[in-house]
Amino acid sequence: MDKDKIIEQDWDAYWGSKNKRTSATYDFLAGIYRRLIVKNILNHFVFKYFPKGAKVLHAGCGSGQVDVDIAKHIDITALDISNNALIIYKQVHGDKCKTVQGNIFSLPFPDESFDGVYNLGVLEHFTPDEIHKILVEAKRVLKPEGRIIILWPPTFGFTVFVLDSAHFILNKIFRMNVKLHPDEITRCRGKQFATETFTNGGFTMIKYYFGMRDIFTQSVIVAEKL
Repeated sequence: MDKDKIIEQDWDAYWGSKNKRTSATYDFLAGIYRRLIVKNILNHFVFKYFPKGAKVLHAGCGSGQVDVDIAKHIDITALDISNNALIIYKQVHGDKCKTVQGNIFSLPFPDESFDGVYNLGVLEHFTPDEIHKILVEAKRVLKPEGRIIILWPPTFGFTVFVLDSAHFILNKIFRMNVKLHPDEITRCRGKQFATETFTNGGFTMIKYYFGMRDIFTQSVIVAEKL
């Protein structure tokens, strides 16, 4: 079985695991976090850096809870490798946004198709080499001077600390063998690390943010296609 199919099945399993009690509890709390904290910081940067009516790709859209407000401002095409994620996305948004099943390493769109690309909770699940490929592919589908907005959990973020602590308590102390979310193998290591990563991917950094607006939970990177 090829790697892409394995990845698709892994994410389908994640998005289809809502009937498990532990997963359901985590999803409930994560949903509150997305709606009350992440959605607000995403709104801020999308409204600031994507003009109204811009054609924008959400590359790795997941459930789409955070897109509720910005869907009124930009024209969203929501892409995910998991069909289960897209089913949830459609339940949230109906026909307001286009949905496409696809792979962020090989986006099913022509060159220079979008004014912008964004995602959150995606890059940390990949190796640095894979992140480079993701950025190169995002650059390909962006129009000249197109922008990318990424929310990337930092090494010392507040939610990283909470989730790591929860995993330690559940698995090391209570030995429950629980996995609340897919492995985060490459967290953002700071502004310099982000700048180098995006520069190597063909972008120039416009803004790097890590602060109180979202209680230090995300590094936000805004970059423009070179």
